[in-house]
Amino acid sequence: MQRREKCEQREKEIVGKTIALLSLRGFLDMRMADIAKETKYSMGTIYSHFESKEDLLVACAHALVLEHKLLIQAIDVQPIPAIEKIITMAQCSWQLSMQHPDLIEIDNLALMPSVWRRATQQRANELNLLHVELANTFLIIVLVAIEQSLVGYQHLDEAETKQLAHHLTHGMWGLCVGLSSTAQSGYASTLCPKNGDEGYAHFSTNYSNFLKGYGWHETNPEEVFERCKATAQQCINQTVWFADNRQGSQP
Repeated sequence: MQRREKCEQREKEIVGKTIALLSLRGFLDMRMADIAKETKYSMGTIYSHFESKEDLLVACAHALVLEHKLLIQAIDVQPIPAIEKIITMAQCSWQLSMQHPDLIEIDNLALMPSVWRRATQQRANELNLLHVELANTFLIIVLVAIEQSLVGYQHLDEAETKQLAHHLTHGMWGLCVGLSSTAQSGYASTLCPKNGDEGYAHFSTNYSNFLKGYGWHETNPEEVFERCKATAQQCINQTVWFADNRQGSQP
């Protein structure tokens, strides 16, 4: 194995061990010394790869966002309408935030200015470019959905349709993040304590109404959401870190 390959393999190992440790302890309680102990590498070796704890956090976030990229790719090749791909992606976002809030927190923290200012510029740029790539991939799917499944926009020109797609995309992710935060706080359960899975009921109802506001006409949205929910879980189970059977460390 060449020196560069060994270096990349060592860095990948450090990132994998760190994700597992972050999942257990959280960022504030984790020290670089803990990473050295977990990986059995010296502090000098750790710092030769990552200049700071924040730099390592951004690297971990990049690895997890690559998993999101695999998810989007898996959903995009599904033989379903574009509108259902959008709903399936939203279902993935919801399920991941419920099943793995520890991992979602890693990506969220890595986007904080106080973190990426202490990371190396290269890592911060790589993470940002990856997020932009995923956003552009999703935007293409949204444009197809507007053409195929959303009513009332046939009069828009290309520029107006693209602007609409950007608005829908931003609204979708904002709604997903907001609903997930609400459910994790327990607020949804206090509102509807007798509805069983109150959090999911809030998610599906609000998201369905959101799409209806954009012109989605569906006689049985509940059936569509349940179908997309199953597809989302199948795609999630193809990943390393988000699958139900993950062991807490990267293989």
